[in-house]
Parts: sequence; structure tokens; C-alpha cells
Amino acid sequence: MRRRAVTGLIAIAAIAIVLLLAGCVEEKEPAPTATPTTTYTPEPTVTPTPVLTETPTPTPTPAIAIATPKDGYKAPEEMTGTFVLQVTDQPSVIGDFDSLNITVSEVRLHKAGNETNETGEWMILEPSNRTFDLTKLQDGNVTTIVNESIGTGEYTQVRLIVESTKGLVNGTMVDVAVPSDTLKIVKSFTIAENQTATFIFDINVVKAGKKYNLVPVIGKSGVVMK
Repeated sequence: MRRRAVTGLIAIAAIAIVLLLAGCVEEKEPAPTATPTTTYTPEPTVTPTPVLTETPTPTPTPAIAIATPKDGYKAPEEMTGTFVLQVTDQPSVIGDFDSLNITVSEVRLHKAGNETNETGEWMILEPSNRTFDLTKLQDGNVTTIVNESIGTGEYTQVRLIVESTKGLVNGTMVDVAVPSDTLKIVKSFTIAENQTATFIFDINVVKAGKKYNLVPVIGKSGVVMK
């Protein structure tokens, strides 16, 4: 009986010692599980496939409208000079005529060309005195058929466009021909600013057989030097 009691005490003491030892031992916490490092892999750049589109038809550029000048605007005036055209007769067979009336429908002037207009340009003037009697224009007598302000510059030719001729010889009407209905003088002259250029257009009557012709006298024609 006493032996069992001793054995029991020993067992109890052993259990107490075990419990005591167990309390003194620190339970180690498990090491934290390492989180694997995440490696970022960039997504490949995708180049967008170009979409084929139909090229639109170009829209025509609208014409530039010329604006109407505002009130008070005044365009610069062209420099001008005065052109005077006079007709006279070179003495010849004009003595055959009682009268020789010439009607001019228009006067044409050719202006010399320049850098912007190489061929030049023609100017048409209306005669103020369309009909004149050539028998009255002898011995230095002249008649003025044009007196107008025109643009400055060099001119190269003067033409008279003849509408009709009426010649009277010894009371009888005769034909007086004008080739191509045009009398022309090719001779240069200049129109200067605010200056007057007087051009003498000398006309002659010549006889070929029984026919009369009206011709210009180039050598006697030109601008009068004053």
C-alpha cells in the first residue's frame, strides 16, 4: 500500500517536471513563407494595321472674287500725255481734183511691248473729225482728227481705217482706192507725261493709168518737233 502511494507520488512529480520543462521551452514560430518576386513582362507593342481609305477627290479651289472697292477708295491714275493727229496732203496729182472727201471710221495706235506684254497692244481712238477734204490740206494746211489723252510710253504705228472716199474730177465722180481700207505709218514716237505729241499723217494721191490710189507718205509723216 505504501509502495503504491510512493509510486503515485513519483508519477505525479514526473508529470509536473515535464509540464514545467514544457513551459520553459519557447515554441518557435514557423519561418514566414517567402513571397516569390513577381517579374513584370511588358506586353508586346502591337502596331495597328493601317486601314486603307479611299483618297477623296480634291475640291476645286473657288475662284477669287474681286472685292468692290470701299467708298472713298480711288485707284491710282495712269500717267498720260496728249496725242494730236493731223492730216495733210503731199502735193501731187491732187490738183486733178475738185474735191476729195475722205471719211475715217477709226484711228489705231500700236503701243510698244514691255516685260509683261512683249507684243504690245492696240488702242482704238474715235476721230472727232471723221470726214475731211484732202484738196484743202495743201501748202502746210492741216486738219486735226484726234486730240485725246492717252497713256505714256512708246508707240510704233498709226493707222487710219478709211470708211469711204469720194473724189470729184472735172465735175465727175472717180474712184480713189485705199488698199485694205487702211493707211498706216510705221514710225516710233513717245508720249511723255503731261506733254503733247503732235503727229502729222501725210497722205498722197497717185495715179496709175486712169486709176487713183490713196497712199501714206512715210518720209513726211511723224511727230512734229517743237
